[in-house]
Amino acid sequence: MNKVDIKSYIENYLNEIFVENINISILKNSYILNNELKFNIYEFWNKNDEELLNDFNNFSFKNDYISTIFFFLSGYWEYTHSELKDKIGRFPAIESFQFKKEILEEPVVEIIVEKIRKELNLNYKQNNTKIFITHDIDFLGLLKGFNFIKNLGGDILKRKDIKLFFDKLIKKIINSDPCSVENLISIHKKYGTTGTFFFIPDIQGKKFGGGYDPTKKKKYLKKLEKEINKINGNVGIHYDAEYLNKNRMEKDIEKLKNIFNSKIDKGRSHYLMFDIKKSFDIYEKAGIKLDSTGGYADRVGFRFGTCKPFKPFNFDKGKEYNIIEIPLIIMEGTLQSQKYMNLTSKEGFEKIKEIINKIKKYNGVFTFLWHNTSFYNITWKDWEWVYEETIKYSIKKELKCISADNLVKGENN
Repeated sequence: MNKVDIKSYIENYLNEIFVENINISILKNSYILNNELKFNIYEFWNKNDEELLNDFNNFSFKNDYISTIFFFLSGYWEYTHSELKDKIGRFPAIESFQFKKEILEEPVVEIIVEKIRKELNLNYKQNNTKIFITHDIDFLGLLKGFNFIKNLGGDILKRKDIKLFFDKLIKKIINSDPCSVENLISIHKKYGTTGTFFFIPDIQGKKFGGGYDPTKKKKYLKKLEKEINKINGNVGIHYDAEYLNKNRMEKDIEKLKNIFNSKIDKGRSHYLMFDIKKSFDIYEKAGIKLDSTGGYADRVGFRFGTCKPFKPFNFDKGKEYNIIEIPLIIMEGTLQSQKYMNLTSKEGFEKIKEIINKIKKYNGVFTFLWHNTSFYNITWKDWEWVYEETIKYSIKKELKCISADNLVKGENN
């Protein structure tokens, strides 16, 4: 690692945070912040895992705020442990530095930045807390054709739920789909909120499942876009799950550009597929301006130690990417799934409120993912209420609802 690169990156980051000008200089083995705060440089790049874990106390590495902020924002631990993967190729939360130190649900960067603010009597540029509501559209609604018939058979033979069988059949007959994108839009209209909708560019393989051919649904998708525009929402791309292994990102974006009138420069990956050594390069080269993949599937919390937008660090070039990363904080499936946190709906909502309260303390952004298919079916029928209660709680806490365009344009104050 290069101390000058770290200094420049964190200096740029803090200048996006504070009204006052921030200057960091290097004197011998110290960072000097605005000629007032001195930090003995903690050379984390020369430490082994045990030393890093032992030397991190009170939310910093031996009180070196500059190195600590960089360590988290850059994803240094993940970068140096990127070979650790789960069954489908993702770096898991349980291998993260934060999980091992039991601070995954703490916004470490904001905690440190607040210490700097107090010590130098600085002022934040952003003084309100936001909610960024997102929706990954893996399916366009209830299953259709043979898959629907197969699902009905499962209600009888596997789930032995005759009531669900007839209810689902009736809904199909009268064309009432609780898993439609329109259902989410109607909830946004109800509460005066906005949402960002990530549409998948292709049918996914057996390994991941989901997807659809957007070109065959062009008329319907254009209609959806008009309704999304009415709630001041945005359309983006839900990257194909194989984008890391196949050179397809540009073609996928072009496919959606031929369907939607919106700029396709915001995105999130299907199954949260992400590789810290590859993904940001792929996004930048494809023209992505904002990404929101940066959360874990298996645990909620702060993957990059922050609840605010930031520009990721390019380890190869020693400077920031020209991309805004708005980290995903909570996905509903992370709370609910037996493979992940396996909470009850009541426990899940309490966790959501707990995280919102922490973000509120630091005027951050609560990035929340709720799929359009997380309603009605047997897996989600006990969770339906959580989505609307989360919106109501965010309104109660005076969180401002923002879109991806607001974030890209810097209009999130």
